[in-house]
Amino acid sequence: MTRLCESCGKRRQLRFFGPDARRTDGLSTRCVSCAKRRRQTTSRDQRLWESYGITTLDYDAILAAQGGVCAICKGSRPYLLDVDHDHALEKAGVPLRQTVRGALCKRCNRRLLRCVGDDIAILAAAIEYLQDPPAMRILES
Repeated sequence: MTRLCESCGKRRQLRFFGPDARRTDGLSTRCVSCAKRRRQTTSRDQRLWESYGITTLDYDAILAAQGGVCAICKGSRPYLLDVDHDHALEKAGVPLRQTVRGALCKRCNRRLLRCVGDDIAILAAAIEYLQDPPAMRILES
């Protein structure tokens, strides 16, 4: 089977299209060659605008409001922090800019929030667990 690359216009075999979980067929609309070329030439400004509807100045303002650190763990990192946004709002059709929540380190954005699925109840249960571990009550007796 083949598919048309939206960038170069060439018809290529499906194996030349990378994964894209956002698409119903699970494949990117660009062939891997075009995707690689785009990653190499796309500026950070353009990625921020296309992905989140914000400018570099907006990102800098968000980071400054957070004191230059991750909004959750308050850690400073030697790399640029991730822009965290609400995927549920994005799927609901809310403008991208209005889905942005803040800037997070990779650990908080890619592990913590992804692991709990942005579920406040799970995070509250985790806080309760850390404050009052059940084993401590049992082992103290």
